[in-house]
Amino acid sequence: MQDFSHIDTWVFDLDNTLYDAERHIFDLVATRMTDFVADFLKTDKEEAARLRKHYYKTYGTTLRGLMTEHNLDPSDFLTYVHDIDYALVEPCAITQGGLTRLPGRKVVFTNAPKHFALRMIDHLGIAGHFDGVFAIEDAGYWPKPQMDTYHTFLYRHGVNPKSACMFEDMEINLKPAHDLGMTTVWLHGTEQNAPADDLHIHHRADRLTAWFEQKFK
Repeated sequence: MQDFSHIDTWVFDLDNTLYDAERHIFDLVATRMTDFVADFLKTDKEEAARLRKHYYKTYGTTLRGLMTEHNLDPSDFLTYVHDIDYALVEPCAITQGGLTRLPGRKVVFTNAPKHFALRMIDHLGIAGHFDGVFAIEDAGYWPKPQMDTYHTFLYRHGVNPKSACMFEDMEINLKPAHDLGMTTVWLHGTEQNAPADDLHIHHRADRLTAWFEQKFK
């Protein structure tokens, strides 16, 4: 594995990075988002699902779309959508051990709300490894990959991008990180190939656990 000795700050996305959300959490959250949109806009579930996807594609999150086009109070949405059973996620010993052995500061940088992020990392048994959590509220509800959100994150947590490494499951969110000078790791899951213009992806692994196993083998 390439030398990461210049890294003093490790930046981690939450969903599908510090834990596997694909099988349970994503479907559950998507269903609750659709239910919320249907109730808030007084429409049927089919139209609500279409709008949820449209807002996500147009604005980066369903939340931002609802805020922009319908003046939604974000707290209502975030509370309802993330009211889930955390027991659906199993803590991972490999992740716990890898974080223990990784030197330097560690920060969570997520589009999820803070209450969800804090409860999740506590549930995973890894809260003690992190020096901070930067959530969607901290970004004024502007999600990654908005460049201003990255600038706010770096300022709030005193991160020098030249000596920081960012882990993400969404490669589009690594482009601003690369442009700012951060080292990037794309956790691609079952998706094997990045887009043709992939200079913003410096390293790859299917999961964070695989990256840890390679680094500490």
